[in-house]
Amino acid sequence: MGAYLVRRTISTIVLLYLIITVVFLLLHLLPGDPALAVLGGIDANPSPEDVAQVRERLGLDRPLYVQYFDYLGNIVRLDFGESFVNGRSVSSDIATRLPRTMMIIVPAIIVAVLVGMPLGIIAARYRQSVVDPMVSSIALLGFSVPVFVIGLLLVYLFSIQLGWLPANGYIDPRDDFPEFLKRATLPIVSLSLGPMALTMRMTRSSMLEQLGLDYVRTARSKGLSELTTLYRHVLRNALLPIVTIVALQFGAMFAGSVLVESIFNWPGVNAYLLTAIGVRDYPVVQGVVAVVASIFVLINFLTDISFAFFDPRIRHD
Repeated sequence: MGAYLVRRTISTIVLLYLIITVVFLLLHLLPGDPALAVLGGIDANPSPEDVAQVRERLGLDRPLYVQYFDYLGNIVRLDFGESFVNGRSVSSDIATRLPRTMMIIVPAIIVAVLVGMPLGIIAARYRQSVVDPMVSSIALLGFSVPVFVIGLLLVYLFSIQLGWLPANGYIDPRDDFPEFLKRATLPIVSLSLGPMALTMRMTRSSMLEQLGLDYVRTARSKGLSELTTLYRHVLRNALLPIVTIVALQFGAMFAGSVLVESIFNWPGVNAYLLTAIGVRDYPVVQGVVAVVASIFVLINFLTDISFAFFDPRIRHD
């Protein structure tokens, strides 16, 4: 177990370093000059002297390797610098916006698991009845409809037609928690439907695979009830692929929340990132990607560690 933890820790650190390095290099390879964006864009027609002054002020005139090592040193100190555009602290802005994004991602993944897993278990348990195709059709709908279409349909139905929920905007839960719940409901549901369908399908297929193995027939022949066999033995052995897919969906939700934040005017970290990309705001892009990548890599690390709990063979590897 100790050797496994050491290997996973080292590989996680290396992966995170590679992600941060690739993002830095790709940003500097993109066409366009951040100094022009600061001066109002190409249409502003700034003089070469003005551009040179801004580049010097932003540190863009230094050799690339100097900028790179400064960038790594700042990340180690969790200091992402200041925005090229507005001069605000990137770390402070991320600390404000990231919790807003997590406020819809975390509940969405919880909803996906709490609904998707029971539906998958039911579909596997009653695979030879009409229940299985009914539940599978729900998963097919979740797979087929993109998140932005789901979001727009929910807005049309629950905001425009029924008037039950507000269509957009964000309210700090510390100021008005009931209103926050109203405004967060549609974004959460929009994000959760796809992962819920995938969780359901993975649970069903994993359960069916386990139900066909010899140990299940042995448990039944010993007189164990169907529920005991299903939940105490089959479900535990089926959890590895389910845990994996849930962890992967957590990362995918960051991508899906880009559209959700745009549709529902949710001021999260993804909207912040998109704006920064458009104006070549290097510190913002690098800071957001570093934080989001760290979260995703950490989730995968914890997922790998959880495998040791579900599979004793990994503990003794």
